[in-house]
Amino acid sequence: MILGILLAAGAARRMGCDKLELPWRGSTVLSSTLARWTAVQELDEIWLVRRQHSPEIQLPRVRTLFNAGADEGMGSSLRLAAQSAPPHCEAVVVGLADMPEIGSDTISALVEAWRRFGPAGIVAPVLGAQRGHPVVFGAAHFPALQALVGEGGARSILRDHADDLHLVDVDDPGILLDLDTPADLEQQP
Repeated sequence: MILGILLAAGAARRMGCDKLELPWRGSTVLSSTLARWTAVQELDEIWLVRRQHSPEIQLPRVRTLFNAGADEGMGSSLRLAAQSAPPHCEAVVVGLADMPEIGSDTISALVEAWRRFGPAGIVAPVLGAQRGHPVVFGAAHFPALQALVGEGGARSILRDHADDLHLVDVDDPGILLDLDTPADLEQQP
């Protein structure tokens, strides 16, 4: 089983409103992101990690996890998803719900690249010299994901397991487009 994990439990303080419900190319940021992720056939399920009392999403292959500890930071959302992953899960693809332009083919390519490295592999996309999202973590890294705390997300795992990290060149600017502030939205065509 390959599991997609979309982190959507942030407080959106820099945006000043629920950025996932903002309009984006004829839809919303969240709907656009989910459309791209649900088009990836390599993902058996997609888990959307949201704050308590957020609306549950009703889509095939999409399950909503509610993070009661969302104010602790991104680490708590990753920890919740990793602790909930079934024993037969081989890898997780971790992405951010406020990145609506990542191509489905990019996510597929990352999963396929990860298959060459197996349980200890970590795969991330790069465009030019910039590493982006999403990141694939093999099952050997689940204990580290299950122990995460705080705001840093999985950065500590990438740092501590740099020898397991494999970068994949992609031609997808969406891997870098993170909508965190009103200025991020204004800069888009």
